[in-house]
Amino acid sequence: MSSPVNHTAKSTVKNITPKYHRQIWAFAWPMMLANITVPLLGLVDTAVLGHLEHSSYLAGVAIGSNIFTFVFWAFGFLRMGTTGLIAQAYGKQDTSQLLRTLIQSVGLALFIGIVIIANQTWLIPSAITLMDGSQQTQTLAAAYCNVRIWGAPATLIQYALIGTYIGLQKPKASLVILISINLLNIIFDLWFVVLLEWNVVGVALATVLAEYIGVFISLGYLYYYFYQKPTLTSWSLKSLMNRRDLSRFFSVNGDIFIRTCCLLFVFAFFTSQGAKQGDVILAANAVLLTFLLLISNTLDGFANAAEATIGEFIGKIENKHSTKKQLIIFVRSALQWCAGFTALLMLVFYLSGSSIIALLTDIGDVQETADQYLAWLILMPALSCLSYLYDGVFVGATQTRSMRNIMVICLFVIFLPLWKLTQPYGNHGLWFAFSAFMLSRSILMNLSYQRFLRSL
Repeated sequence: MSSPVNHTAKSTVKNITPKYHRQIWAFAWPMMLANITVPLLGLVDTAVLGHLEHSSYLAGVAIGSNIFTFVFWAFGFLRMGTTGLIAQAYGKQDTSQLLRTLIQSVGLALFIGIVIIANQTWLIPSAITLMDGSQQTQTLAAAYCNVRIWGAPATLIQYALIGTYIGLQKPKASLVILISINLLNIIFDLWFVVLLEWNVVGVALATVLAEYIGVFISLGYLYYYFYQKPTLTSWSLKSLMNRRDLSRFFSVNGDIFIRTCCLLFVFAFFTSQGAKQGDVILAANAVLLTFLLLISNTLDGFANAAEATIGEFIGKIENKHSTKKQLIIFVRSALQWCAGFTALLMLVFYLSGSSIIALLTDIGDVQETADQYLAWLILMPALSCLSYLYDGVFVGATQTRSMRNIMVICLFVIFLPLWKLTQPYGNHGLWFAFSAFMLSRSILMNLSYQRFLRSL
């Protein structure tokens, strides 16, 4: 016979679980749609430039946009770190702390953006030299970069602002802002490239203008949010320089920066090793990595929900036992959603993977080669799903040191040694090392999560 305490605990779980399932889905679907808008914009750029008379225009923008993707991705901590800190302040209902974190994040983003612009005279030529391309393509890539770089502050500030929206549990605001930016970008693309015939410069200028307008839209929304709050009696300019506050801010963001650099290295190394095996392997791997983009854009929606909700739990902690119970139930619910969408992605890749490859490329050799390695992508959602979700859990709990250490271990202890050992197996060996890297992240982050629960 069960005790009254056990009966009450089971009843609590039954009451809370449906609420968390609704909360997770309400948060995840806007973020999924927001994530999907980014690659759609790339398709518009391709369509606009693909109708110009020379393919070098498209190649030049491809090189330039890839450069900025890597540069800005390195500063993704401005989004993730801001989310965790904002979510915890939101849980405490500490509006002053919210505003301090927002200003610190936006200030850091502005500083980094200015530093990038100040170093453009050597940064752009160096980056373009590292990319393969004809002289004409490199010239057009430089023209694109010379304009696009002026949008660096706006892009990085938008990272901090989107992180703030997620931390404040406003996913629909993120969706509206990102859709607005991308719609403006598309309108400017058509205006500058089709009507004014500014080719690559027009594409770059369209992105810059859309990003700056997006920043003003975001700031307007946040002004409205804080205007609704009680008077910020404890906030002052001096409080921004609080040593303990700043130390935590830079510690969290520093850990995520190192973690992101390790992840960037893996993708760059993977691409370079594929390139050494020939153009067909390089192109096939690029097509298959699009599947990984689909995986991340889908599962990140649940990770974003975990960032905001776990941060709120940690921030408003009053009864440790109660908070731990809520956290466990929420993560268990999120895992169920991840498992469902993981199975769905694997089924789609299994049934339609070859058709998706055919949509992405009509080059026979590339299609045939990509089909040979499709099995690795069919398995990839199962190998990586825990790593995506626990990224969100750790960001919300600001357990960023664990994220950093796990990524370093997976890079230097798993990925690189396995790549070295499996070189005789060519591209299959490379995909094996990459798959083991993703699986080891999932396993180690799960173990770290269990350790974190014991510490609560």
